[in-house]
Amino acid sequence: MKKGVPEEAFAGVEKKAFVQLSREEKERLGNQQKIIIAWSIMASFSYALIWYWLPSVDSFIGMQFSLNGFYIGLLISAFGGAFIVTNFLWGHLNDRYWPNRVVTLGLIIAGVATFLFRYTTNFDQLLLLRIVEGVFNGAAWSGLVKTVQLWFPIEKRSKYISIFVAIYSWAISVDLLVGIKVATVLSWQAWAEVVGMVGMIVGALTFVMAKPYGPMVGLPLIEWGDVSPVKGLKILSSAGALFRQRWMILSILAGLVVIGGANIISGIYLQQVLPVVQGIPIGTIGILGTIWGATQGVLILIFGHLSDKIGKRVTFVKIGLIGAAISMVGVALTTVFHPISIYLIAAVTISTGIPFLIAGPIFALLGDRYGVLLVGAAAAYFEGFGTGGGAFLLPLIIGYLEGPFGISIAWGAVAAIFVAIFLAWMPQREYVITRSLVDLDTLEREKMERSMELGIFEEDD
Repeated sequence: MKKGVPEEAFAGVEKKAFVQLSREEKERLGNQQKIIIAWSIMASFSYALIWYWLPSVDSFIGMQFSLNGFYIGLLISAFGGAFIVTNFLWGHLNDRYWPNRVVTLGLIIAGVATFLFRYTTNFDQLLLLRIVEGVFNGAAWSGLVKTVQLWFPIEKRSKYISIFVAIYSWAISVDLLVGIKVATVLSWQAWAEVVGMVGMIVGALTFVMAKPYGPMVGLPLIEWGDVSPVKGLKILSSAGALFRQRWMILSILAGLVVIGGANIISGIYLQQVLPVVQGIPIGTIGILGTIWGATQGVLILIFGHLSDKIGKRVTFVKIGLIGAAISMVGVALTTVFHPISIYLIAAVTISTGIPFLIAGPIFALLGDRYGVLLVGAAAAYFEGFGTGGGAFLLPLIIGYLEGPFGISIAWGAVAAIFVAIFLAWMPQREYVITRSLVDLDTLEREKMERSMELGIFEEDD
């Protein structure tokens, strides 16, 4: 089984820059890129369904099992907790053993676990399956990010990453709209069955469609001009290289805002704050959730394209984070003043989708800074400690503070965290993005400049 650094795994295969490819090779590359886009859409959709299906129907689960807010929060957080503990390992496995294998394993097992929710009879079983979901669903995202970046030039990565991230956000809306509908008409267990089957099917397709390297589909190795701060894929040296730069910590903080925020909006704000505090009907909440997710997707697509076109990754991350801070302050205020006009509620709810506009730029930034060799691990740390950390910590913070201090203090604390993270990003400056679609001399010169900026750390024997 081939694995590890592709230049070593395919030692006898020629490596070519884009400008060196023949017309036939460019056509074949274009066809493979279309396959990768189609696969990334399916995989992202499945990944998001598995993550958010339970928060979308947690009120139905709570009624059946007589669970209070703490236990509902624990179910939601269990996924994030399992995700945090194991995700970094999936990232390194995606780098070393290649994502078509790792993502296949993860989605199939996560799909099986989701399907089995139908047969649960107590809280312990719910919790166990949610943990299994969190562990194995975590294999998918870092593999997604790595595979797309392997097949697309640096100048276009934010755009194409944004496509599958937009699908991710729209899948959250499907969970909210369709999940609630299915749970109401049939049962929440029926929705778990559907989501589980989707995960298993997409997992099987991944192995066939998501080949990560050119020689696996009749192409040479593609040289996009990436520079990695390490030469090999040992876990400790790779992790050390990632955290030597400030971008890893900053990206983790941004991830906490984006997906952590989405988790508490979909699972707590839409499911509990709006119906209980503001008296909004469930049907209206489903419509708000749909608009919320649709708006996120549009923002992701627009700003992913702009990030490539303008060449500004850091600026767009800052825009997303200040939007997150302002919108979360708005959410906190909806717990103080009630009832509020449905139009104002809609504006606040939709505005909480603004942080998603950083999705394309932040993953492209990780690729820019660490190269495709390490981007699987970088994306995994972002997802595990950032988005998983947010999914785990933010519901617990709200659940812990709400009892003794009240709902307004709980949401106000989250708003304060978002403001602090934006302030941490404020001093950061833009950097020069290296390019793939240039002549050979320019490609080599920019690689050399990037190497001098980074420093290349050799692995110890």
